[in-house]
Amino acid sequence: MPFVTQPHRDSPDPRIVGDLCYQFYKDMVDTWKQSSRWTTAHEIYLKMRLNTNCLTLAADLNKRTAYELAWQVFFQKYVMPYENLKEKENGTI
Repeated sequence: MPFVTQPHRDSPDPRIVGDLCYQFYKDMVDTWKQSSRWTTAHEIYLKMRLNTNCLTLAADLNKRTAYELAWQVFFQKYVMPYENLKEKENGTI
């Protein structure tokens, strides 16, 4: 989970999966806050997919899973609210 305690945010330990998830999530949120739009969500997701596809060793599984879980939380908390707003503005399908 990305919502770790402040001491872990200040000094994340890459051996702890929650700290890994936090680091990936924070990067996604920081990128989103610079430009909140669908293209940004697409770019964040693409970066995650490309990076996780490179992680094939068993030792990388924790990192891969933390990255993918960070995306899932980010998508729910940032991208879907944005999409709900756009649906209200532009109408549904």
